Formats: sequence, C-alpha cells, structure tokens
Amino acid sequence: MSLVTGILLLGCNRTEAMPDPGSTPLKGIVYEDENGNGVRDEREKGLARIRVSNGRDVVLTDVRGRWFLDARPGDTIFVIKPRHWISPLDENGLPQFYRVHNPAGSPTSLKYAGVAPTPADPGSIDFPLQRQDEHGPFSVILIGDPQSRNLTEVDYLARDVVEPMVGTDAAFGIGLGDLVFDNLDVLPAHNAVMGRTGIPWFNVHGNHDMNFDVPGDELSDETWQRLYGPGTYAFDWGTAHFIVIDDVIYNGDGKYQGGFTEDTLTFIEEDLKHIGRETLVVLVMHIPLTGTRNADDLLRLIADRPNTVSISAHYHKQRHEFMDFPADVGRDTPHHHLIAGTACGCWWKGEPDEYGIPHAMMQCGAPNGHIVLGVENFDYDMRFVAARMDPDQQMHLFVPGSIPESSVGDTPVIANVWLGSSRSRVRMRVDDGPWVDMTHETRADPWCELAYVNESLNRTPRGRPLGEATPSSHVWVSTLPADLAPGGHVIEVESTDMFGQVDTGHRIFRVTPEAKSKP
Repeated sequence: MSLVTGILLLGCNRTEAMPDPGSTPLKGIVYEDENGNGVRDEREKGLARIRVSNGRDVVLTDVRGRWFLDARPGDTIFVIKPRHWISPLDENGLPQFYRVHNPAGSPTSLKYAGVAPTPADPGSIDFPLQRQDEHGPFSVILIGDPQSRNLTEVDYLARDVVEPMVGTDAAFGIGLGDLVFDNLDVLPAHNAVMGRTGIPWFNVHGNHDMNFDVPGDELSDETWQRLYGPGTYAFDWGTAHFIVIDDVIYNGDGKYQGGFTEDTLTFIEEDLKHIGRETLVVLVMHIPLTGTRNADDLLRLIADRPNTVSISAHYHKQRHEFMDFPADVGRDTPHHHLIAGTACGCWWKGEPDEYGIPHAMMQCGAPNGHIVLGVENFDYDMRFVAARMDPDQQMHLFVPGSIPESSVGDTPVIANVWLGSSRSRVRMRVDDGPWVDMTHETRADPWCELAYVNESLNRTPRGRPLGEATPSSHVWVSTLPADLAPGGHVIEVESTDMFGQVDTGHRIFRVTPEAKSKP
C-alpha cells in the first residue's frame, strides 16, 4: 500500500502532501481564537506544527499556521486536535473541526439531505482553536448504539441513560455508532439530547447512520458528513490519542460489511507517525474488530505500540476480546478489544417499567447502559454504568429464593458480572464461610431467558428472534454448600476485574426443611 510522505520545504517549517491527480489544492490557517468569535482577527496568531488532514494525508502547519493540502471532491478537511487545545463547539457540544470540499454537492435525490455545493475555490480555510487545560487523569463516556427509531425512543434515551450524566465530570463523550435506526431525520433530536450533558461529543459512523439510497460506500455518509464531518479522524486529549474509525463499508442494496478502506488505513498510518510510541492510543469504531474483513491490517499498524486499546459496539451485548496480532509482526501479547454494551439494550424492547421505559436487557443478560473509560498517564481502565442503577452495581446473581434442604448441594449459583472478562477472578461465600472460586462459563443468563419469554417482545425491530439462549461471555457458576441448615442465608460474590477493581453482590435465599411424614 502506497502511503503519503511529507516534503520538508527549505526555509519554512511546513510539510506538504504529494500532489494527487484530479484533486484541488486547498490552503488555510490554524490559529488561536483568543476571543472565541470563530473569526481570525488581526492580532490572532497562527499556530505552528498543528496537524491537518484530508482523510488520507496528514500535514503540519508552518510557523505562521499555514497548511496546504490537495482535496478530492467529497473530501472533508479537518484539524487534528492537539493536547490543550479544542475546536469551537456548537450548541450541542459537537466540535466544529472540519470543512467539506464538494463543489457539486450531494445528490439531490437523497431521501435525507447531504452536503450543499461548496465553492470550487474556497479561499483560505481557517480553523480556530482555543486553549483548555488537559492535565491529570480524565474519563470518557462511551455510548454504543442509542439507535432510536423515532422521537419516543429518543425520549427513552434521555430519561434512561442521559439525564444521570448531566453535570458529569467526564472530559467528553463518544457515540459508538448507530446513533439512530436508519431514520436520519432523528439525528438532530439525538444531538439535542446528548448536548445537554454539557460536554463535547465525538461520534462514530454506524451502519444505521448511512444513506442507503446510494449505489455504494462512497456516497453512504453524505448526511453524516453534513452533520458530523469526517467518518475517520483523530484527536489528542491529555496523555491519550484517539482515532475514530469508520469501519462500515456499504455494498449497496442495503448490504454492508465491516472493514477498513485503503484511505482509512493510509490515514491511520500517517496519523500515528506524529504520535509518540508510548502514548496510549484508543481506537474507536462501530463494528467489532472480530467482525471486520481486514482486522489484521489495522493490527499491524499498532503492533509496535505497547499501549493500545480498541472499542466498538454493534452486537447489543458486552464482551472483551483478546486478539492475537498477525504472526509476522512477532508480538506475543494480545490486543484488548471491548465490544461495549448498548444504550438501547435490545433495541428498546421488553416490558416497560413504572415510568414507561422498556427494560431493554441485552442478550448477554447485562442491562442497557454505557461505559466510562478512565485514562491516567498511558494506562486505562473501564467501568460499566447500568441505566438508572447505582454505579456500584456491577452484577446480578441467580439462585432460587427457596430451596429444599435435600437439594441445596445440587443448586447452582450463577453470577453475571456485566463487564467481566476471562481475566476476571470471581469467588463466592455463604454466611461468611470460606471463599470458593467460581468457574467461568459461556452460557445463557437465566434472567435474560425469563425476560424474553414473551414472544412478542423477543424480536428485533426487523422481526428476527433475539435468541433466548444467547450465550453470555461474562457468567460464573458454582454450587451451594450441601450442609446448609434450614433458615435464611446470604451469598456474597466478589469480582476482581482485569484492572484490579473489586465489586461485590449479594443474594438472600432460604433453605426449607423437608416435610416430616406423618406416622
């Protein structure tokens, strides 16, 4: 694969991309917007060595803040946010870090509006940046698949997931794709809800966020481009570098696949050339790496970096993957990939609660909710937050409430630790007795099976069965001690996850004496 190389011009601190046949040369300035008015005033200086990209090439501004790039029709030009700086935010917290170059505009036949025609010669495209403090550890809210079909489901999202975030101390949030369910007219309402959290929001392009009335991938993100800018881009925050990746390839006729285009891989390789080797690199995408056709191509680009993690959504269940690198890169330690749970759970299905919100339990037995990614120096941790639950609640336990004395020793205890992985240690004890390690099993969650016994609820919005016995990757099993006396007892389950975080859960049950036979 041929990737871009910069040309250093003598006498000027500027890198320029190689000319691209059929493209238009563009230029502009990245500057410090001291008064925050979005216009470069006379005394506002240009910023040197700021990265700017067309989605393939990455160039640096010169000492006067100038950048020069070739752009193809349909390209999005964007600034790569540096540490301690941020682009202006709109009223909904969406960063205004890009400009679309599309002189012809999007096809007028699209069901959902795309990009209006832009000037063939736009003149100087200037990007404002403002200073902000990014010292110390920080956290990021990650929301997978809000996937609202209509305004009713946008309200579910607001009540169930987003309202508890208002006033959050998270630095920013990332929507992991499928912000809506095919109806792109719902996107403005979604943005309005997310923007009330008071933090910046970056977003990932999902398979339900596309224009389907186009012949192929090239035009599938026209509405997305108008509202959010590029599908693949990057930014720094504190000690971490984030790469947002569009890994949905539209094949036409409503069909798509997971994968990385040549332009996407070119951009990632060029982007990483400007990032220190020890820096934590966080890659976010919609379709899991395990579901992409050329995951190895991406893994090769990060194989020499010790601190990486990738995060996706899409599957409506939560699972940690520890992926081997391609054999030819010579790396033994696997790459950590999280398939995050979804805000809509199982598509906002299930019995409504007393507030009219469906329980939406995911197929893995975890509630709907979101992930909090914590970053400190070049390390990270993760925490699951279930919708409208105590953030300390990280599991549920299954054991009958009443157990005959003769059956106690054969009664299983099932613990679903919602963000557990194969690297978690889970143990249990009864009534302050000895701790017993529980066994990690891939099996269906009993509460999930009970939740979806109603066949009318047990369907995706497109009519496919949810699958009552869908295996969960975060279930642990043990059995009760056989010598428990009749009466009340308490099970305590303790989980220690891969980050050293310890969580506990409790379950009360009764052992009933055997009925005595009459003489």
